[in-house]
Amino acid sequence: MSETSVRNIADLARAGFEIARQSLTKVDYEVHHVAARVGYLRELALSPDSVFVETLCSAANGGGVVIGTRTGAATEGQDQPGGGSRPEPLADGWLFRHTALPNPTFIYESARTFEGLVVLDRQPGEPRNWHGIAVRDLTKEISETAARVAGAPLLTLQCPAQLPTVVKTRGHDLRTRKESPSPCSSLAVRFSIALSDASAERRFELGDRLRALCEDYGFGFWLADTRPGHRPGNWFEVCRDVRRAEPAEAEPMRTCLPLTCAGPARVGSTHAIIAFLQRYPQVGVAACTGTSLDDLAFIHLQLSIEGVSADRLNKILAKLLAADQVPSRPHELLRKLFFRLGLHAIPDEPADRERTHPASDYQTFLGPAFTCRPPAAGEMMAVWVSWRIAFSGDGLAAPLDCLYGALREVLGEDAEAVSVEYLVCRATEQSVVRGKGKLGVPRAVVDRFGGSAVERGESRLCARLEDAWKHQADQSEVDGIAELTVAWREAWLGHWTYS
Repeated sequence: MSETSVRNIADLARAGFEIARQSLTKVDYEVHHVAARVGYLRELALSPDSVFVETLCSAANGGGVVIGTRTGAATEGQDQPGGGSRPEPLADGWLFRHTALPNPTFIYESARTFEGLVVLDRQPGEPRNWHGIAVRDLTKEISETAARVAGAPLLTLQCPAQLPTVVKTRGHDLRTRKESPSPCSSLAVRFSIALSDASAERRFELGDRLRALCEDYGFGFWLADTRPGHRPGNWFEVCRDVRRAEPAEAEPMRTCLPLTCAGPARVGSTHAIIAFLQRYPQVGVAACTGTSLDDLAFIHLQLSIEGVSADRLNKILAKLLAADQVPSRPHELLRKLFFRLGLHAIPDEPADRERTHPASDYQTFLGPAFTCRPPAAGEMMAVWVSWRIAFSGDGLAAPLDCLYGALREVLGEDAEAVSVEYLVCRATEQSVVRGKGKLGVPRAVVDRFGGSAVERGESRLCARLEDAWKHQADQSEVDGIAELTVAWREAWLGHWTYS
């Protein structure tokens, strides 16, 4: 029996076990489209009404998304057509609630991955409309490579992302090697593809296709270093990015429209959605994040639409979502919105193919639009954190509350300037929840910790924050919190962290 057959049987057995141990077949989830601000995730995690089992959080361009799942009974009205598309207003944005049937045959933990990082523009600055078009086209190529070349799901997708650390030597003398952190977020797309066939031949095939694309457009391309002892965050450079002149009409990006699509995790779902967006030349992707939680795929995109203000978008959305029948499927809802905006599409695919694509039954959550906000003045440094906690009803609350307590203890009032740029936590079959996140800390705050030839200021900050976090966890008397790690290099996090 081949290795692939043995692995498929093992995955099938795991899927059967997951189905057997769950008393309910549906997964409840919430999607928060909000303006990015410090403290929102903590307030949400500590709310007794939002106990999330698995969580995804991301922020960019002044907008943020928080997605949380929890297995339980569906609330009244959630199963009605279009019910999940109607938002509940919040002070910072909109909240959507819904349920969905998961795909228990979607295997994440046992999958071997092909992970890459493509940089479009390493200098963070004011986003332009051409950036959105470039990210849209790039993510379409990446998702198409996953679906049609690898025949495998796109496990994670993230933009913006942190680039590898900057390494400098003098005359190739390793004794003079110096490593410094790169900016917290750059215009780059990070992704991982699950591989059922993890052979060297398949990896070369995927790498060559993406390398050729990056060389054609002058993008930088890194692959995750898969050698023994190299954890997530270690990268191998394939080709270097080429600084390009901006297009003659490089208009600033003014508006972002949050879009989240959710449904059973399948091969090709991300590609189906982005390929549809590509039919509209005026629609770009300003930022994106995607992963699977509880065997559901969540694909979040910030859409940029040239020449359309946030006020106009929100007026049209309000009328669209107030109708008696609100389309809930991605292509249907987006087509109606774009029609009302006067956007014209490249000829559609045949209707029968559109009804059967991998995301045709996904739920769609759209809006509200917000004015795009450029990155804050001054450099932000990334601080990576990871943890493990025993599975319980507290969800994300305990480790996050302890982390914020540690930030206040170490940074004082400066803790209010620390943002959550990215966070993901998942439950595993060992009845534990593992989490990983990236914080944005102002460089001015980091510089106050000084530094020496022996220990950098970044390392001093992370060591003090890690000790304070562990102390807060001990004082909380919450059982099962362990493996708390803080580092300015992602690769220095705990061994069993997710990408």
